[in-house]
Amino acid sequence: MTKLYVIGEFSWLLAGLRPAPNELLDAEAWSLRREVECGSLTDLPGLARRAAALADLICAAALEVGDAGRFCHYVESASALGEFLVSADLLS
Repeated sequence: MTKLYVIGEFSWLLAGLRPAPNELLDAEAWSLRREVECGSLTDLPGLARRAAALADLICAAALEVGDAGRFCHYVESASALGEFLVSADLLS
């Protein structure tokens, strides 16, 4: 995979986690997306671990407020993100 593809796909998948259920999580998702877009390839494994943890928090937050529709959306986005991170070998 090329550098631009990895960064672009990672960023696009993070966008699926927005808007997050609360402002703090939404700000973190936006910030993480910017870091992915502006960082180097060597930063990506650390950002991938942060993204996986953030996806879990966003799913849990949607579940806490009882928003089943958004929870399902976030789970689908988190799953796609996780599959990509594994296939791009960013979670080793």
